[in-house]
Amino acid sequence: MSEIEALIGSLDDLSEQYDVLLDIMQQKKAAIIANNYDDLVQVLSRESKLVKGIQSREEQIQTSAQQFLQSKGIKSRLELTITDILRLVFDPEEKQRLSSSQQRIGGQLEKLKRANELNQELIGQSLQFIEFSLNLMSGGFDEESTYAPPQSQEKKTSSRSNFDIRT
Repeated sequence: MSEIEALIGSLDDLSEQYDVLLDIMQQKKAAIIANNYDDLVQVLSRESKLVKGIQSREEQIQTSAQQFLQSKGIKSRLELTITDILRLVFDPEEKQRLSSSQQRIGGQLEKLKRANELNQELIGQSLQFIEFSLNLMSGGFDEESTYAPPQSQEKKTSSRSNFDIRT
């Protein structure tokens, strides 16, 4: 197998892992929306393991890229992009496959970015709702947040509570 074939194979494997990660992110979104924290913990565990696998795959891609560069007589340890490597590939079929892999991975990365942003927004909204609920239950809202005539704006202490705290 040539160096470029190894690189394309590694990129295809990475693409498959990104597909699995996209599926996991959809499961995470569903768990967040359903407030199912047990499922969320399981999904996060699977996501963490997959991310470690993706990191090792990316290292393998770097190694394959360096081997390809060395096969072309380039001794440098440059961190070239796929676009840079495409300029060094002269076989039209290999160039097409490499370009196709690059475009597919680019699209997957955009989808992953959007899914991650959505999940972060959902988690932020969940935290805001929890904070709101806690403030509502504990009476944490200021009584002064509503309008009252100036002469009656004395400090009022609420003796009523939602919880019986007698000991």
